[in-house]
Amino acid sequence: MESVEVVLDDFIEGLFRLMLSHHQAQVVEMDLTLVQAQALRLLRDAPLSTGGLATALGISAPAVTQLTDRLGRKNLIQRRNVNTDRRAVIVTLTESGGRVVDGLRKRRNEVFAGTVSQLSDEDRMEVVGALRKIVVVLRGGEPLPRGGSGAQPTRRQKQPYDGRTAAEAPQASKEVGKVPVTLPTKRRMRIEWD
Repeated sequence: MESVEVVLDDFIEGLFRLMLSHHQAQVVEMDLTLVQAQALRLLRDAPLSTGGLATALGISAPAVTQLTDRLGRKNLIQRRNVNTDRRAVIVTLTESGGRVVDGLRKRRNEVFAGTVSQLSDEDRMEVVGALRKIVVVLRGGEPLPRGGSGAQPTRRQKQPYDGRTAAEAPQASKEVGKVPVTLPTKRRMRIEWD
């Protein structure tokens, strides 16, 4: 019998190839890049500041500006200034941007369902049950007891956007020291004098 590591590696590689090939084809059809599609997916969960979007995508501030310019021209996102901070910009999906993300997700699910449909009914139910347990663990829940299917996991609740870009001062001060601070390396600051 194959080891767990070999089976997991083969499964992840196969799934990655399957999804990536279909995802790339669909993204090209929609005239999007993979990074643009990823940005839309992130914004589907909740609006983000431009800095938060850059961090989540692992790109620079100028790159996120170009990205949001392009997505804005395609009417997929909307940028709004925050009343309490003139420098902050919040990026949200437009209705058509939401439809694009929903279409990508629907197609992804169809591709995977088509693969799983090639299994027998019994095997398909077993795979879905195992995947349900994995989803619970991935979402930070406790693993389900062995042998029991347990209740279906609940979907993550979206947190409503309250217009703030950071924790309020009292809350932020309570979090000092809980998260390790790392200083950026090789950053230069230019100071101009009048």
